[in-house]
Amino acid sequence: MKEEGYLEWVDGEKRRSTLRNFNWFLLVNALFSVYLFFQRGQAFAAHSFAQLIGEMPAISAVIPVSALSYVVLRQLAPRGESAAWRGAVVSISLLALCWCAIFHHLIVNDLIYLVYPLTIGLLFSSLVAFYLSPKLFFLFSMPVLLVAIAENIFIRSAFSLANMISYALMLFLIYSAQRRLKQWFQLAIEREQENKRLIERLSKLAHRDPLTGIANRRYFDHYFDAVLLRESTLQSPFALILLDVDFFKKYNDHYGHQQGDECLIRLAACLESATRRSQDLVARYGGEEFIILLPKSDAREAENVAQRIAALLAGLALPHADSEVAQWVTVSQGVAMATGTKP
Repeated sequence: MKEEGYLEWVDGEKRRSTLRNFNWFLLVNALFSVYLFFQRGQAFAAHSFAQLIGEMPAISAVIPVSALSYVVLRQLAPRGESAAWRGAVVSISLLALCWCAIFHHLIVNDLIYLVYPLTIGLLFSSLVAFYLSPKLFFLFSMPVLLVAIAENIFIRSAFSLANMISYALMLFLIYSAQRRLKQWFQLAIEREQENKRLIERLSKLAHRDPLTGIANRRYFDHYFDAVLLRESTLQSPFALILLDVDFFKKYNDHYGHQQGDECLIRLAACLESATRRSQDLVARYGGEEFIILLPKSDAREAENVAQRIAALLAGLALPHADSEVAQWVTVSQGVAMATGTKP
């Protein structure tokens, strides 16, 4: 299940990254169209602007299609990734059709010298934008590439071994670059996950007592400040229980420090069992001192927790031969209340 969750997270990251690159891809298409428009416009300097538009309708269509796609995706983004993804597929299809029409126009008018650099630029820009989504990449690149190759061969009869080798080399470079970029992304994702796990591990080490595994005093102080601020604002009560193991020095002297550590570990587990809510915090306050913070608790609830601690500890019946109050390990508890106002 964890592996499935990780794969779903990676797929989601791929989609989000692709959608973030989509606006850049639309801009590149518009810039290519503007360049081509003015490049061809020099040949029609004597014509009117309307005649130029009529001469190159597909070139003129790329900019409004890109602008409309940008607006539509901005509207679909709040509805979720699925809606934005469907909009991206439609936009890619329309742009591919526009460029197919542009290449047809250029090849028919014997402007093949513009087709090759445009093909290279469009394919590699789509590769950069959609290297994580083979579906979108091939949806845009395959129609454009096939039209450029097929019309160049059949309309201009430009079939040659050199042309075939150049197109094959282009396909190899694009495919290998797509694989390489995808591997880099996967490596970056894995490193990000490793860094997150390392940060979580370090955070636990910084906030946990190494012996008992419960919160340490540093984390307790931080959590207490947050609770005090919140309860002061809401004027809500909270309680504190401070505990100390009775005659713990004598316990260590009699049973040894290793057994004393085991006693503290079992006591910490007992204290956590006595709490009932996720917001309650049990922390090791000192050597054999523990503290429990009970947000939104009154005196009665704090007393109930203290009584459960005494009962659970009595149930453990940890022997303490040198105790002056009982034959087993006991604790002294002090309960303090606050009304949510800063002292």
